[in-house]
Amino acid sequence: MTAISLPGLRAGDQAARQPRPKERSVLSLAWPSLVENLLLQFMSMASLMMVGRLGSEALAGVGVANQVAMLLQVVFQGLAVGNTSLVARSVGAQRYADAQSATRQSLSLGAGLALVLAAVCLPTAPAILGMIGAEPEVAAQGAIYMRAIMLTLPLMAVSLLANGALRGSGDTRTAMWATGAGNLAHVAVAYPLVFGAGPILSFGMVGLGVGLAAGRLVTCVLSLLALGLRRHGALAGTLGGLHLWKPDGPMLRRLLAIGGPAAGESGSVQLGMILFSLMTLYLGTAAFAAQQVVFNAASLSMMPGMAFSVAATTLVGQRVGAGDVAGARRSGWRSTVLAAAWMSAAGLFFLLFPEPVIRLYTADPVVIDAADWGIRIVGLGQPLQAAAFVLGGALRGAGDTRTTMLVGGASMWGVRVTLAYLFGIVLNWGVPGIWIGWCGDWCTRGLAFLWAFHRGRWATAKV
Repeated sequence: MTAISLPGLRAGDQAARQPRPKERSVLSLAWPSLVENLLLQFMSMASLMMVGRLGSEALAGVGVANQVAMLLQVVFQGLAVGNTSLVARSVGAQRYADAQSATRQSLSLGAGLALVLAAVCLPTAPAILGMIGAEPEVAAQGAIYMRAIMLTLPLMAVSLLANGALRGSGDTRTAMWATGAGNLAHVAVAYPLVFGAGPILSFGMVGLGVGLAAGRLVTCVLSLLALGLRRHGALAGTLGGLHLWKPDGPMLRRLLAIGGPAAGESGSVQLGMILFSLMTLYLGTAAFAAQQVVFNAASLSMMPGMAFSVAATTLVGQRVGAGDVAGARRSGWRSTVLAAAWMSAAGLFFLLFPEPVIRLYTADPVVIDAADWGIRIVGLGQPLQAAAFVLGGALRGAGDTRTTMLVGGASMWGVRVTLAYLFGIVLNWGVPGIWIGWCGDWCTRGLAFLWAFHRGRWATAKV
């Protein structure tokens, strides 16, 4: 077993130390995350189903807006990785003051950055969408939705970081309940405003944006209440008084040491995703609409991988923090096996029954034909995609975000973008060639993370 070197306890930690939280199993951590991801996916599905009835331009506009928003959100995803990893390792080492400080610093930094990004992107939304190649009608529709995303970016950032801290402490259920309530609010507000109901007029895409705002507000409020009302456990008293919220230089450096590479990975991947989408846009609006359908539908098969990734992040981080590297290994491998079993079964379903899934979103025969190829190829890549999800999460939980950054960036640009361009554009295979690049990327990442976790250098990562 490799020894783990941890800093000494801060003054006051011994006095404030509470009983160690009950150790959680892979499944007990994974199932609330699975439910949470399913709820998020159902919200996304419901949104796309509503927008799909407004036309292919609206559907493509939402897709383009989401691509840009995801690129802008990488900073919060990176902070969330750093936050979750530090909280998990601090809880494993029973350094609860550090867990609380990491949460406060990430919330402050995330909220401030979100306000800056929102101020910059709100007035420039149509120009941004036009710059990445969206047709005028697509850009006009997408700008409406993008502005709703930007207006609610601080709410998203705060809830993402608060829930990340809770997961790091071993609580994956709170995020599930907050997300569920937010989804309910989103659909309940959006549906009548998109299509009209009784005395309520139809507002189309604007109604969808109002629904998004309602859902994010509810999720954010509930997540903060969960932290504020906590009286026991590692995160008790996290929100505390104003004197606790002053900048903490050492903790911010630790957050950025983990979150920086994680944000770099997310940024590189999202830029690659935009280029990947631009290649699909080059093939026409119908092809791009099909891509959005496939991404949304196939996300259902990815839910178990994401859920077990959360479990692996928490358990590996906590056990490394406690000096139990062997236990961290067991948690990582067990999470991978369980995720691969679930995702492979879902992949088989996509291979055998693609059309019924696609018809949930659209009746356009051109879009259905293009999406059919995507769903089938997604099905083929499920086992190694499961390994990529879970072991990537395990490495991040241990604080080894440099490996995930290097592998993620190299695979996205060296495999996905390259193969998609070669087969889809140069060789003129069209949509099938684009999706070959997608599958090759995930298979490469899965193999690389299998090797990195087996090699074990993550066990000595310094955070």
